[in-house]
Amino acid sequence: MRGFLLSTVFVFFISGLFAQTDSSAPIAQTDTDVLVQQAENAVQPALSEAAVKQAQIDMVFKPHDPKRDPNLNPFINKKINPDSNRFINPSSNYNMNPLKENSLNPTQNASINPMINLQLNPQSNDVLNPVIMKGLRPSTETWKGLFLFNDSNQLFGYISIATQNVMLSFDNSGTWNGYYVKASDNMYNYFTLFGVWTGMFLCYDNQSGYNLFDKNGKWTHIYVK
Repeated sequence: MRGFLLSTVFVFFISGLFAQTDSSAPIAQTDTDVLVQQAENAVQPALSEAAVKQAQIDMVFKPHDPKRDPNLNPFINKKINPDSNRFINPSSNYNMNPLKENSLNPTQNASINPMINLQLNPQSNDVLNPVIMKGLRPSTETWKGLFLFNDSNQLFGYISIATQNVMLSFDNSGTWNGYYVKASDNMYNYFTLFGVWTGMFLCYDNQSGYNLFDKNGKWTHIYVK
């Protein structure tokens, strides 16, 4: 009789354990669902913000993209290719060649030399300095400017238009690496951050941007849109 009672108590005890386990399962599942929902709610604004930011970047970049518009591509549109159009090539058009025309050469013309004319020097003129004027940085959401492309039509860098006489140059990671000073209506000389002329210069392509030439007056196959 005593054995029968012990067996009966054991059965009720085990049944109670199973009942407790079964009743706690929905609660555990509910807690998990809440945590998952909270995580999704936290991630969703971040994803939405990233999507909006990417859309803004695309909107700014699209009109400048030579892969979308062949007219912007000097390797397709020969009219803006200095190797095909001598009128935009400083090797044949000396009016845009600082190596041939002294008025365009900052070593000969003090008014376009930022080491002498400090109004053109971002290290001396705060209005031109992206460290101070954050709106000049390509990483700024409201930024608008020009884009550098290489000979594969890949993004090579950014250009911020600080004033009508000075444009700032950034690499494709957004790091400031120099600036351009206007020498005439159709060309700019390229300087280091410290105001030293690199010998390189931009020439207008007569349509939609500029081509970058080296210190020997040869096209680098880098261009600006």
